[in-house]
Amino acid sequence: MDNTAAIQENATLRLIDQRSSTRRFADGVEVSATQREAVLHAATRAPSAGAMMMYSIIDVREQATRDRLAVLCDNQPMIAQAPWALVFVVDYCKWIDLFEHVGCFDEDYVARTGRQPRRTPGLGEFAIAAQDAVIAAQNAVIAAEAVGLGSCYIGDIVENAEAVRDLLDLPEHTVPLSMLILGVPAKERPATPHPTVNLVMPERYRRADAATLDAQVAEMDAMFRPHAKTAGERVLDIYERKHTSDFMAEMGRSMELWLKNW
Repeated sequence: MDNTAAIQENATLRLIDQRSSTRRFADGVEVSATQREAVLHAATRAPSAGAMMMYSIIDVREQATRDRLAVLCDNQPMIAQAPWALVFVVDYCKWIDLFEHVGCFDEDYVARTGRQPRRTPGLGEFAIAAQDAVIAAQNAVIAAEAVGLGSCYIGDIVENAEAVRDLLDLPEHTVPLSMLILGVPAKERPATPHPTVNLVMPERYRRADAATLDAQVAEMDAMFRPHAKTAGERVLDIYERKHTSDFMAEMGRSMELWLKNW
């Protein structure tokens, strides 16, 4: 039975398809308590490894904090202009606290159970906790769209690790992996195009051949550089504006510090 029509009419799928990042918010329009509750509830309903909820959400409402984050996150005024921000923190500190609280590190527990004594969480814990955090963030994004709010991911929250750590009082075994800014959009936003060539790979990873790479370049130029005079202008833009940028170098430096903090 062909259910294409029913899928096309599905409200959730339409919302996902039409969603676009919001970088301008309506002046003086606050986020309601009902909207906040809906977004935060949706975040907590995200899939979580073992239902451990290895993330925390820092709910930022104070203007002074958003003003400071705007500077620390690569000088982006839209962060200060947005009425609400959520920082999604990869968090194993809370589990270390829980283990200690119920006696997992006590000598008698170790002797009685034969379990290994206290150890530092590794990259395995980081991997699954990071997945928890970004899944929760995406649930929040979709919920925000559903209740009339726009949102934008801010990956730059990992920059300036020392200053962000101090601003948000982040302890060991935490990493502020992503931030969302949210609010009522200043205007209706068209859906951002998303390239699909060389994206889905059947069964195994496949390095693209020259023909596929040419098709990928052509698709990107058509979407983002429709007036390009030479092929590959979109790729060159990403190389110059992102890959070789000062902010990406700072991200790399700060991520090394965050992982040491882990």
